[in-house]
Order: sequence, then structure tokens, then C-alpha cells
Amino acid sequence: MTKLKLATQLNIIFSFVTILGGMFFLFIVSLSFTRAYENQNRIYLDSYFNEILRIYEENPMGFSYESLTKYNDFFIIVDDQVVHYSKNNVSLQDFNQISNFMLREHFKSQETYTNRTLRYTIDGNIAYMGRVKRPLNGTKYGVFAVSNVTEFVEDMTGNIPFYTTLAFLNILVLGNIIVWLWSTSTVGKLKDLQSSVKQMIEDDYQSEVKVDSSAEEIASLAETINNMRIEIKNNEDTKKEMIQNLGHDLKTPIAVIRSYAEAIQDGIEGVESTDLIIKQSDLLNKKVKQIIEYSKIGYIDNHNTYEKTSFKTIVEQVVNNYKYITNLRFIIDIETDWIHLMDPEGAHIAISNIVDNAVRYAQTKIVIQITEKKLTIFNDGEHIEENVLPKIFKAYEKGSKGQFGLGLAIVKETMDRFGLKVSVINHANGVLFTIELQ
Repeated sequence: MTKLKLATQLNIIFSFVTILGGMFFLFIVSLSFTRAYENQNRIYLDSYFNEILRIYEENPMGFSYESLTKYNDFFIIVDDQVVHYSKNNVSLQDFNQISNFMLREHFKSQETYTNRTLRYTIDGNIAYMGRVKRPLNGTKYGVFAVSNVTEFVEDMTGNIPFYTTLAFLNILVLGNIIVWLWSTSTVGKLKDLQSSVKQMIEDDYQSEVKVDSSAEEIASLAETINNMRIEIKNNEDTKKEMIQNLGHDLKTPIAVIRSYAEAIQDGIEGVESTDLIIKQSDLLNKKVKQIIEYSKIGYIDNHNTYEKTSFKTIVEQVVNNYKYITNLRFIIDIETDWIHLMDPEGAHIAISNIVDNAVRYAQTKIVIQITEKKLTIFNDGEHIEENVLPKIFKAYEKGSKGQFGLGLAIVKETMDRFGLKVSVINHANGVLFTIELQ
């Protein structure tokens, strides 16, 4: 299927809407003029009828009306005969049809009314009105006025439909020209934007996308693309940095394990050196687990595993793990439990990482408090360096005693996934981590 250019599509849409709107407008205008002139015809016919009625009632026997009018005619029926009439404007067929109708409907022998007024009525091309009377002890008569209402309306409207149509066609042509000029300019800006994006991709997201446009939407789109470019570039830089750090972190324990294994094989070291190999293996295993956990956060987010989880339960489980491996004093202050919808395993890993960080830095104690929708973990260790503090949750950012630089990054990603916010500040005599609702 052939794709149409944007300018062509806009012209087609504009033409369709304009034609449809124009047809509706012409219909409304025509209907309005018709109704207005029909009302005008009613006024003229009413005046004409009253004049005929007055002249006839003043002198029925000597009635005569010689004035010529355009559009209007009259006829007078006495008993069952048309005795006076004019046939100057209404066709003979229409005149006979109306007069016969009046004879049938209003001059029947059984009619006993003395006075009946026929309101203004339009029947096809003809409008009529009249009055039928039967004076006491007198002869029944009827005076009727008829008008060629179609001819009247056509003459009154004149060239209005033609000029209205002409104006509409001018609007259609002029509008299409304006739409074409505007759409061509807009498409040109979009093509410039497309070229800038291609250039940005070719030079590895180094070039800034620039579009000279007064259109707010296009400028906003260019700004959004630039923000995306910066984000992609930062992610690429972070990825490269992570790969470099990962290689360095894995290289050291592997080199130690290999060197001691070769030393044992050559008889330089004894079997007791296997303790160091096991220690380095554990370190390597922990590193690999953290890498897997960090990668899993970015790509696996299964909300089906979320359940209402107690922070109190998680804190108690984590603290119990350190009961016999540290001399630090844990102070647990739980004002009220905090239940939140999250993955229990992910939450346990995140809290463990914060506590593990606190254990490495604390001097004497770790204080954990839970209030309504807020968890704080304080340690009385040294402050985090000021240059490290703003980026402490970034992958591979480490403090002075940091290990791998992934623990707190896992905490940040996990809490974001649960709709929670984690922050850290240097307290007066230590460091305070806070988890709360975003």
C-alpha cells in the first residue's frame, strides 16, 4: 500500500472536513433563508388577504379588485361556486387544486359553523390562507388568498446560494494552500530532526540533536530525544565502567586462588593454604551472586511474586543472622509494624545489604527503627565521604570500606521496584539510611 506524504494527508483531511462542513453550512444557510422568506411571504399574503376580504365585505355585489400583484392570487366562493378570482401568478393546475379542495372541505351542506379562519399553510409550491363565513340568514361565502411561495423564496434569495458557494470554494482553496505551506514547513523540521537523530546514532550518541523550530511540540520532542541521548550515553558509560570494574574485581581473587593452588602443587605452600583459597572462593561466590541479583532486578520484575510483607519480620530475620558473628549491639525499636506489597526475597536481600554495610562501618551499635510506613537503619560509624554521598547508590560506587560497589545499588533498584524511596545522610554521630514511601 502506497504511503502518502504528511502534507498530502493533511490536505485530504482538510478538504474532506471543509467540504463536509461546507455542505452542512450551505444546508443550514439555505434552510434559514427559506424559513425567513416563507415567514416574509406569510406577512405579505396576510396583508393581501385582509385587503381582499375588506373590499369584498364592504360591497359583495359590486366587488372588484384590479390591482396586479406578484406572487399572490385570490378566489372567492359563494355557496358552491367560485365567483371571483385572479390567476396571474399561481399555475392553473395549482389554482384548481386549491379551489376544489376548499369546495370539498368547507362548502358541504352539513357544515353549520358561522365563521372559520384558515391559517397560513404551505402545500408544495403553494401557500394559502382564508376565511369562510355564514352570516345569519345570509349566504355562505369564503375568501381565499394563495401565493406561489417557491417563486417568492427563489426571487428573494437571488444569488445568495451562488455567492455562498463561491466563498466556500475560495476558503477551500486558500485553506489548502495554507495547510500545504504549514505542513511542508513542519515536515522539513521533522526531516531535520530525523537527520540529527541519524547523526547522533552514527557518532555513538555524542552529537546533540538541534532543530530550529518555533513549534513547541517539535522543540519539546528534540529536547526529549536529547534527554534520551544523555541517558543512553550515561548507561553505556556505566556499562563500560561496570565491565572494567567487574574484570578487576574477578581478576584479583582468581589470581590469588591460582597462585596458591600452583604453590601447593609445587610444594611451596602447605595444605593449610587451602583456607585462603576457600576464603577467596567465598568472596568470588558472593561477588557473582551480587552480579546475578543486580542483573535480575533490571530484567525480571514479576509482580505475581508480590505479597503483603512485614518489615518487622524481615528486620528480625536479618538481625538474627548477625547475632553470633559480630560484637556490635543491635537496638530494635518497632513502634508499629509496616506491611507493604513487595517480593519478600528481594526485600530481604535489600535490608541485608544495608545492615551488612552498617556492620562494616559501625563502631559499637546499629539502631533499627520502624514507624508507620518508615524504616531507618543507623550506625555510629564514620561518615560517608561528601564526594561519594550523592552517588552512593550508583553501581560500583564504594566508600572507604566498600567491597564490590553493588550492594547499595541493589537496594536502590529493589526499593524503586517496590514503589519505595531509599536515602542516606551523614548524621551527627554516624550514618542514617531511610526507607519510606515515594
